[in-house]
Amino acid sequence: MLETVLAPNASPLTLDGTRTFIIGRSVRAVVDPGSAEPGHLGAIAETVGEARVEAVLVTHRHPDHRCGADELAERFGCPVRARYRGTLSDGATTPTDAGPLVAVATPGHTPDHVAFHWPREAVVFCGDLMMGGQDTALVALPEGRLGPYLASLQRVRRLRPRIIYPAHGPAFRNPEQALDRYVRHREVRLEQVIRALSAGPRGYDGLRRAVYGAQLDPALEPAATAALKAYLEHLQGLGRVRRAGRDWELVT
Repeated sequence: MLETVLAPNASPLTLDGTRTFIIGRSVRAVVDPGSAEPGHLGAIAETVGEARVEAVLVTHRHPDHRCGADELAERFGCPVRARYRGTLSDGATTPTDAGPLVAVATPGHTPDHVAFHWPREAVVFCGDLMMGGQDTALVALPEGRLGPYLASLQRVRRLRPRIIYPAHGPAFRNPEQALDRYVRHREVRLEQVIRALSAGPRGYDGLRRAVYGAQLDPALEPAATAALKAYLEHLQGLGRVRRAGRDWELVT
């Protein structure tokens, strides 16, 4: 049994809001409690009903995923399990009467990010590794790293899920194709950065315009710049680019 409660925290970066997933029937687990807004927490508690909650599970430390965790855990009399707290390790299982959930380390969006695999249903709850209805998710410095992110996509692929549920946006019901699109998006972005630098050194503003276009929503410019830094760090590690004063240039 799977039920979903949508938090009222829609934004350009959270899409229609953060989804809280409730797995099980009489013994349940809550994934990503999300907002601490009282109405949202009340809706989760109402959905859980009289069931026992084994744990509140958090995919990563960002506020739109964790803020309601402590209050819910106190209400349900259960622990909060999250890597950033040191209470969840890769491969750890959380039992429910609909089958266990298995923690899968998936760093890249953040260093502490985990997905939760529900083997009985061939389902993965992927947190912010992917964003429903889109072909990209935010990977941005200082906490995002592109190399680990790409490896995490492949780790999810090896689980061979039937459905991937992101915390934001609708489910991916053709995971293989979705994962292919996500990887290709990163490859295209890396190619765009290299192409932009082929004309000579550029700073962040010039690169952002070249890669994301002049029509980028100004509200998203800081996130786009932080993402560019993650691309450049990745390319620098591959020996493809280097710093040139305050700019970046190709290694020739």
